[in-house]
Amino acid sequence: MDKCDLESVKAILESGETVNSGEQEIIVKPVPGGDFAGKMDPREFFIRSAIYAFQKSIPMQFSVAGMRQTTKTYCMDMCTKEIAEASFEIEVKGRPVKVFSYCPSDKASETLPVMVYIHGGSFLASKAEFYKEPCRYTAENLGCKVFNVDYSLAPENIYPAAIEDVCAVIDHIYSNAASLGVDNSKIGLFGDSAGANLALAAIIDNKSSAKISYAGLFYPCVDLYSQDKLYDWSLDMYDIGEEQKELITSRLQLGRADGLGNNDLMAAILTAYSGGRYDEVKRNPDVSPIYADLSSMPYTGIFTAEYDGLRIQSEYYSRLLDKAGVPNKHIRYRGVSHAFLDYFGILPQAQAAVLEMCDQVRKVWGL
Repeated sequence: MDKCDLESVKAILESGETVNSGEQEIIVKPVPGGDFAGKMDPREFFIRSAIYAFQKSIPMQFSVAGMRQTTKTYCMDMCTKEIAEASFEIEVKGRPVKVFSYCPSDKASETLPVMVYIHGGSFLASKAEFYKEPCRYTAENLGCKVFNVDYSLAPENIYPAAIEDVCAVIDHIYSNAASLGVDNSKIGLFGDSAGANLALAAIIDNKSSAKISYAGLFYPCVDLYSQDKLYDWSLDMYDIGEEQKELITSRLQLGRADGLGNNDLMAAILTAYSGGRYDEVKRNPDVSPIYADLSSMPYTGIFTAEYDGLRIQSEYYSRLLDKAGVPNKHIRYRGVSHAFLDYFGILPQAQAAVLEMCDQVRKVWGL
């Protein structure tokens, strides 16, 4: 797969329309290079159609081992400057938690603001190292230090272990700011999918003195239960043409809340994450943040994909932020589906979303 061209990224950044549903405003970014109404971006289609063909040829039941085997990323280096990399390890309740760090080499001796990244993978799979490229790119474009947390995975370490790991890393960064060379008055979090869920959970559960000033949520899972009918969910909410209907619909199963999709998948993920305590934890605020008191949440950027079953709950979450008086900005990228950050440097939407996030953070921090 080839790197995306910067002109496509620039076209996304410089375009978009504000859609007002009467309940909220969402900035919708078009697919660069043409009119693809009802279709995926050709780059996204190439990737997803190949994966879908493989999945259909070898149907698989949900399993942790299967998720870990098939969860991969194909991120590319898009940095233009040298990025210094390091790592350290802390212990959280007997669990070793590795943290990778990135900062521009020419700023390595400076005291820098902090962004903490939490990767996705349904709480059960993936690794921090898979996402080093968007982290490095964030460090370059914000001129900050980025910490990338390799938190403990379920089911070996069940809820709330991953949240405890992230909270402990935040506390470690805050308490050791001088030795780490960071400004602990400027700390932001960002994550994708389950990682965005954990970022919100860490803010909710944070007991340290660290004040989180920004939350960047890439296609977040904010309602792991998805069955309380707090918001409407219908296929009619998606623009799907006949030509790609089967493929696109397959990408909408996660978080589908109309009772017609594969709701067993979300239940299986939450059951594994919670250690079998599905009914006990499904509405916990740090499991499904739509049930949380959001009044003290920081400025929030929400970056969603047009063809993602989680998109509807993310939009509902931003409406809840509006009602709570929390400043937020919601951007939807047309033509792509869940986990587009896995193809950072290939899909221009991924690079554009990271740059949009950096612009928001600069404004929040006054940089």
